Amino acid sequence: MSIPDTIRVDESAGITFLHIDNAFASCRISLYGAHVLSFTPKTDNRDRLWLSPHAYLNGERPIRGGIPICWPWFADDHGREKGALPAHGFLRTQVWQIQYAEETPEGTRIVLSPAFSRGDGFEYDCTVSYEVMVGSALTVSLETRNTGIVPFRFNAALHTYFSVPDIAQVTLEGISGEYKDKLENWAEKPTPNPYSINGETDRIHNHAAKTVTINYQQTEFTVVESGGHDSMVVWNPWQGAASIADMDAFGFKHMMCVETAITNGCPLSPDEKHTVTQLVR
Repeated sequence: MSIPDTIRVDESAGITFLHIDNAFASCRISLYGAHVLSFTPKTDNRDRLWLSPHAYLNGERPIRGGIPICWPWFADDHGREKGALPAHGFLRTQVWQIQYAEETPEGTRIVLSPAFSRGDGFEYDCTVSYEVMVGSALTVSLETRNTGIVPFRFNAALHTYFSVPDIAQVTLEGISGEYKDKLENWAEKPTPNPYSINGETDRIHNHAAKTVTINYQQTEFTVVESGGHDSMVVWNPWQGAASIADMDAFGFKHMMCVETAITNGCPLSPDEKHTVTQLVR
C-alpha cells in the first residue's frame, strides 16, 4: 500500500504517528487508539482540538484530549461492576493499522482498523473501521458491522475535546430537550438556555442534535455536525481537573467535550452495519 506524500509517518516512544499536511489543513493522528490529536484548518490556523500537555503519548494509558474512541460501551455501562472492565471500552488502547490512504480533491482520506473487535465484555463477531477525512473540515466515521450469526447491541462515542480560549465566555447552541445529570444521580433536567458552562458538567442529552455550535464571546467559533448517534454528551471537569493525573489543574478553562454518542444501545442484526460520524469545522 502506498502512502500519499501528504502523510508523514514517524515514531516516538513506541507509538506511530501520522502527520497530514495538505492544501486544506494539518492533522496529527496516533495509531495508538486511532486517536486524532489535532486538526488545524489553513483558513485560520486555529487548532479545533484540545490536547492535554500532560497526555500520555507512550501507550501507557489512554490519551487525554483530541478525539478518543469509545466502543463498544460508553463510560462504565458494560453490565459489570464499575472498574471491572476498562472505561469506554477497549478500542482506545489498541494499536490500529492503516487499511487505506489516498489523496482526493476534497482532502486526505485514511481508513484504520483495530487489532481486534472482540474482547472481554463484548464477545461478538464484528468488524470495526475508522475513516478520517482531512479537508476543509475534519470528518471522522466509526463503522461497526455485524459479521456473526447473532444480533447484538453496542454503545459508542466520539469523545471530542474542543479547544476554547476561555470556558467562561463559551456557550453552546443546538442542543435542546432534557438531559441526564451524572453528577446528581442521573436526575433529568431541562437543557439550559443560554447554554453556558459555569461548573463541573457531566451530561447525557437524549437529543441527537445534528448541528451544535460552540460560540465564543457570542460569535460562532467551532461547528460540530453529527450523524448516526442518539445522544450528545457534554463534559467539563472544572476544578476536578486538579485530581486528574494527565490534566493541568487549570486545563478545564481551555477545553470542553461535546461528544457524538450512542448511549441507549444500537442494535445490529447479522450483516448489518452502523456508522457514527462527526464533522468538525
